[in-house]
Amino acid sequence: MVGPWSKFGDRYTRPTGALELMQDLGAAMDGEHSTLLLGGGNPGSIPEVQAIFRRRLAEIAASDESFERLVGRYAHPQGERRFRRLLAELLVREYGWDLTVDNIVLTAGSQTGFFLLFNLLAGEFSDGSRRRILLPITPEYIGYTDVGLGEDHFVAQLPIIRELPDNFFKYHVNFDDLKVTGDIAAICVSRPTNPTGNVITDTELRKLDRMARAADVPLIVDSAYGLPFPRIVFTESTPLWNDNVILCMSLSKLGLPGVRTGIIIANEEIIAA
Repeated sequence: MVGPWSKFGDRYTRPTGALELMQDLGAAMDGEHSTLLLGGGNPGSIPEVQAIFRRRLAEIAASDESFERLVGRYAHPQGERRFRRLLAELLVREYGWDLTVDNIVLTAGSQTGFFLLFNLLAGEFSDGSRRRILLPITPEYIGYTDVGLGEDHFVAQLPIIRELPDNFFKYHVNFDDLKVTGDIAAICVSRPTNPTGNVITDTELRKLDRMARAADVPLIVDSAYGLPFPRIVFTESTPLWNDNVILCMSLSKLGLPGVRTGIIIANEEIIAA
């Protein structure tokens, strides 16, 4: 018999919404009958994009040096350096951001990245105090719930809901009630949000950035579906990064969920941690 579990074990062996969702999706895909997945989990397969991935994978497999680098060598602790350098060059070229390869770290999926970030910045401190992650607008990504080691890891703010024609509506940050109190370690927002698809406006994002700076806490922007890529955004939106923003991206919704690659772009102190 195994047990009793540690506090960590108790927390991560109990049922969670994200785990149950992925189990349901896995069971559906394992069946012999034809299944149409209408949402959740894997991105849509785009033949033209898949052709590019297949061609590049074949080129790597045909090259002794590339294949050895892919499967036969440990990468840099922050992730494959050439990939990070090329990504940094892309972002500097496209957006003029002041960053280098040392501002980027790769993680084993974006969820791992959030686990590290949320528990580095928030939780119980050596002086006995506790700090939390502020979610300035809800509904928010349910997967965040599972990554905080503490039971009181997050505090959330209800939105303003603006009704639109044809039974549509828009969530907005309620800045009148939003307070960044002394127990807040960071502000976090996903853009767009899973599952609502809400995209906070450029004005809202810049205001959150100013509030974070004023409170001397970082602003975490979860861009797994957003900008700069995979750009599943259908409104006028601009990506934001500076030395107080932690931008989190992923290759999953770009069409590569199986490679489990999360990307964190932040100041060098955060990356080194």
